[in-house]
Amino acid sequence: VGLTVKESTVPIGATPEYLSGRYMLQSASSFVPVQALNARPGETVLDMSAAPGGKTTYIGQMMQNQGVLFANDLREDRCKALIANVHRLGLSNVVVTAMDGRKLKDMLPKLDRAGSRVLLDAPCSGSGIIARDPKIKVKRNVKEFTEHASLQRELLLTAIDMVDADTKTTGEGGVIVYSTCSMAVEEDEMVIDAILKARNVRVVPFDDVVSFGSEGFTSFRGKQFHPSLKHSRRFFPHVHNMDGFFVCKLQKFSNEIPQRVRKDRRPTEAVTHAWGEDKWKTEFMDTVMTDFPQEEGKLPPPEEKKVQPKISKKRRKLEKQQQQAEKAEEKVEPSKEKVEKSAGGKAATQKGKSFKKGKFQKKGGKAKGTAAAAKASA
Repeated sequence: VGLTVKESTVPIGATPEYLSGRYMLQSASSFVPVQALNARPGETVLDMSAAPGGKTTYIGQMMQNQGVLFANDLREDRCKALIANVHRLGLSNVVVTAMDGRKLKDMLPKLDRAGSRVLLDAPCSGSGIIARDPKIKVKRNVKEFTEHASLQRELLLTAIDMVDADTKTTGEGGVIVYSTCSMAVEEDEMVIDAILKARNVRVVPFDDVVSFGSEGFTSFRGKQFHPSLKHSRRFFPHVHNMDGFFVCKLQKFSNEIPQRVRKDRRPTEAVTHAWGEDKWKTEFMDTVMTDFPQEEGKLPPPEEKKVQPKISKKRRKLEKQQQQAEKAEEKVEPSKEKVEKSAGGKAATQKGKSFKKGKFQKKGGKAKGTAAAAKASA
């Protein structure tokens, strides 16, 4: 039974009735996934994202402490609140685990006891709580929606693989309920549409337990989804006066995993044959080439290309050095001619100076005196 509290003179989370486990506080939309799951006493049920325990404790009450209820959450700090609520409400058939939901298939036994049901209230963008938190519409970006959708698909595939299709409980096989507090199609209908192609499950209605809500989308902005998605339910804040929510109930009808057939995008045999060597004839080439030679019926020979011999690096280096040496010789020859054309004595003096250059460069007074004596004799 769900009750709405209009007003209270005391905090409703601190009353003696609350502390003694007489009631649990949660939003009205959180009742819907549990009602769609419709757990029975004696079954084996898994809540993959259980903390802080609102839906888990509701499932436990429906099971009347009979059977096994696995409650899992990734974060250990959130599991503390989960354990506290389980104890407060007096549940004794709950097993709490703190693991990655994508690895539960290898950690927990397959849920094939008397009945098998899984509730996945998947991590999402939380865009449905816009009535309580208007800033949520500017806190999220496109990348976050994409990352959430990828994680949701992985978690839902694990949930489907954990239930048994051969389990029969009042005509039902393995049941999985998927829910999010998001209004984004990327996190709701698109996830279910992808799962319907990857696993042998079908969308089933739950109108017998939930008689309100809007039908799920079967198309969105030109993209078509599986027609059975009309059996899912959307709850809008402005229509139903509750947090935005999406709920879809799936039933597994086969344990086999369908093999995806890749489309062969290679050209067909007819197209390949039409462009084969046996079709390259004059009659065919006339249709695609106007300048085809009609006399011989053969393609003109390809033009011969002149291939220049390769020059090694060493050879290029030697040629470069030779060119530099020739340029240096050309610069030296004009300077020699200028010296020969100048006056004989002056040229001889310059020649003597240049010849005795090393002697004049000696340090000390002796070198200076020698230079002066040479000048006087001249």
